[in-house]
Amino acid sequence: MKSFPIILASTLILGLGTSGFADTLYAKKVSSPPVLDGSAESIWDGAKPLDVAVKPISSALITVNKEKQKGKYSKNWTKDKHTQIQKVTLKAIYTDTDIFFLATWHDKTKDNHHKPWKWNKENEEYEAGKEREDRLSFRFPISGDFQSNMLAAVDSVVDVWQWKAARTNNGEYIHDKHHIYSPNELKGKFSTHYSLEGKEVYLVRVTDGGKSPYESNDIDPFTHQGDLVPKYVPKKPENQDGLDVKAKGAWNNDMWTVEIGRKLDTGHAATDAVFVPEAGVKMDMAVFDRVGDHFHATSQTIDIVFDK
Repeated sequence: MKSFPIILASTLILGLGTSGFADTLYAKKVSSPPVLDGSAESIWDGAKPLDVAVKPISSALITVNKEKQKGKYSKNWTKDKHTQIQKVTLKAIYTDTDIFFLATWHDKTKDNHHKPWKWNKENEEYEAGKEREDRLSFRFPISGDFQSNMLAAVDSVVDVWQWKAARTNNGEYIHDKHHIYSPNELKGKFSTHYSLEGKEVYLVRVTDGGKSPYESNDIDPFTHQGDLVPKYVPKKPENQDGLDVKAKGAWNNDMWTVEIGRKLDTGHAATDAVFVPEAGVKMDMAVFDRVGDHFHATSQTIDIVFDK
């Protein structure tokens, strides 16, 4: 077995801890689904909004991982550019079969490119750009001890939905994953992180269905095809488990609006959370403003209550 001490933006939602009271998001019952196009149509009007506070990872956790992390990725913990977003407004509605989320937040810049190919006129070739996309991520418990502190040394499996302004928003599907956390060394490939107490936290990331909803855009690097060419293009997963969550976002007037939808029960209970209206469900979230690694902002735990 090998341990990979890696901190990646698409890997983690580094939470704030579990102190204080959870927010409550009330999901309103509707008779028909919304159109997922990044536009908050009238069907959302009756849903109660929840303003969710999001905050950067604590300086104490950064200090611990600066001391403990080894290898080429340890330098990620020496950076200090954090997402400045402080609030995301959520709404939720559901039908007999599906649940939908509406997320809105202020962002002065529309960052919908991710490492794009940029034409170098002098060298007459493409080079990878430094641009990074905006992102939104939701997590829901599948099994084990669900905590908003993602580097707590506990056993848990979580359902992870990742909307990405460049890589997924040009397609129909969100990046659907599940993550396995444990204080005990896991099988196969895993990454190693450290809790506030300096304890190892092992993580396995799995893309549901085995394939991401996008792929690398293989271009001829020496043939001009435009000054800016996407590095990633949509790719519909072949396995149904990768087709469960749909989403679309739009940026207007310094604000992102993202609509997300999925069946209450996908039939993939090992990789997807099952939403039972009578029982409710917990979640937390993270938002990225053109940054990666541990620079995003995260929420406390949110309790979803389904109105009749």
